[in-house]
Amino acid sequence: MTPSRFAFLKSVSTRFLLLCFAISLACTLPVLWFANRQAEEILLADFTGRLERRRGNLERHFQDGGTALLLEKIQDRIERRIIDDGLILLVDDRGRKLGGNLASWPAAVDDVEGWQPVQLRQDGERRARPYLASVTQLENGNRLLVSGLLDDREEVRLAMTHAILGAILLAMALATLGSLFIRSHLNRMVQVVARTASNIAAGNLSRRAPRNHSLDPLDQVSESLNRILARIEGLIEENRTMTDALAHDLRSPLTRICASLERAGLAAGDAKPADSLQAIEQEIALMLRMIDDTMEVSRAEAGIGREHFETFDLAAVLRGLFEMYLPLAHVNGVELELDCQSELWVHGNKGLITRALANLIDNAFKHGLAGGKVWLQARRGDGQVIVAVRDSGHGIPPDRYSEALAKYRRLSMARSLPGMGLGLTLVTAVAHLHNGSLKLDDNCPGLAASLLLPGAPPA
Repeated sequence: MTPSRFAFLKSVSTRFLLLCFAISLACTLPVLWFANRQAEEILLADFTGRLERRRGNLERHFQDGGTALLLEKIQDRIERRIIDDGLILLVDDRGRKLGGNLASWPAAVDDVEGWQPVQLRQDGERRARPYLASVTQLENGNRLLVSGLLDDREEVRLAMTHAILGAILLAMALATLGSLFIRSHLNRMVQVVARTASNIAAGNLSRRAPRNHSLDPLDQVSESLNRILARIEGLIEENRTMTDALAHDLRSPLTRICASLERAGLAAGDAKPADSLQAIEQEIALMLRMIDDTMEVSRAEAGIGREHFETFDLAAVLRGLFEMYLPLAHVNGVELELDCQSELWVHGNKGLITRALANLIDNAFKHGLAGGKVWLQARRGDGQVIVAVRDSGHGIPPDRYSEALAKYRRLSMARSLPGMGLGLTLVTAVAHLHNGSLKLDDNCPGLAASLLLPGAPPA
């Protein structure tokens, strides 16, 4: 077997075609075989039934009029040809012929009950033909042989065989056409995947797989591929935006570090260069926090952190954050208020959820007006635990909520404030990690950011 001649057998579509063809035949052949067997049994039962009636009539003639009447009826049937091509023979107890259309008792016929296939030759014929024969032992010692020609049954069997062969050929043709249709449909699905993969490899993410919106498997594959392409395109755009934002945001602290180092160098002769060094330390800390937050968002978006899930009381966490931020509120002249129900049990990563809530509080302090108010609220509702952080600042226009949630996106009113645009992004990633969500609403004035997490039974 050379690879060049039989390489087509390695094709997946060819093997699938052969598999469909084999399955179709495997389902068709047993049905045809069963139908043939049933037809043969029906024909044999009908043929045997007619012979049984013929033999029964002759036996009744013998009971009514003895051998003389039996011979008369046998001769009458032979002359009138009402036995078709059947053979009848009546012999005495010594085997001598008394009547019938057979010359002598055939040696192939056994004196056993039931019907037996034998080869018999009628008077005047040169060749023997197949018969179904039965022997009846009469009361006076005579024997009666009744038989019927099987040629008609053989003709019917031959016709049945031809019909079955025709049905098999038709089944093979239909199986081939069906297999080709299925293979064509499968190849269309593979071609859609191949063309889409080629577009991805070529960097052309704007092309989409064609759809007919019939929701058949091919249309569902196209829909899934289009969602994948849209997701890849979004991730690439997000990565580009992130790179640009990182370059922009890192340039500022690096510039300030350079300026601080220059001032430190100019002040090297002075006894106190501590201010410049402290400024450098703050800028480096800002850069490190930016890197840490970026890594934390990436880990949460990748699903890392589920191994540390536990059931805990979110109300206790929120009360701890309230006590921690209360001194900062006094310093900034912000009124901080807590409204929290008791025993708000959730199942998740306690550290990540605490950090997400801290980010929301930081944003409320940062973007709220001096002398304003920040509310911390937590309650149960519809199987969820809802934690809302509200402020009385300028807020965000509703049409820019999606922009505020994007990674490294900072609105124009927040450009002058310290930060990196990762606060709400981290909260969103943590919410998704816990099968929750982050919802932004207008607080009139200010912003209301609500973290929704699935509730859990008490630990």
